[in-house]
Amino acid sequence: MTAEPPTAGPLDAFRAVWDHVLTLPPAARAMFALGCAERQVRAADRHAELLSALEAGWTVARGGSVDLAAVRAELDARDDLDDDDVAATYFALGSAVGDPQDCRAAASRAMDAAFARAEDDEDATGFRPLADDATGAPVTAELAWQQAAAARLATDGPTEAVMAWLRR
Repeated sequence: MTAEPPTAGPLDAFRAVWDHVLTLPPAARAMFALGCAERQVRAADRHAELLSALEAGWTVARGGSVDLAAVRAELDARDDLDDDDVAATYFALGSAVGDPQDCRAAASRAMDAAFARAEDDEDATGFRPLADDATGAPVTAELAWQQAAAARLATDGPTEAVMAWLRR
């Protein structure tokens, strides 16, 4: 009896990106997480509301000094902390102080938001298979952005130019 080779699952590409990001230096991981969060904040049209928290994270990612524990505490006290954009911001700030799992959580919340948009794009009244949602336009666009962001950070490092690209 021979073992069947594992089949590719619908989340394998996302796991590959996240595994790659976890090999980046802390400042690059922070910029990746902050870029993921900022995209979600903009998509939710809450950029003005969460801009100061994001700016604090970008300052720390660039080597500056901000008390991110206080900023995270403010986010933690919000009733909407479980919203993908707020949660991604919260986790991105954790990544800015060096927590690699918070980097993955920020990227995951960005992907969760993309899956939610894929579900919203459909007229179906029931649940669709995960593999179908994974091929939807919002999900493939988010995956492509995360792949490009990880590649750029790996190639160029956490520079001001890369930061500007991540924030566009």
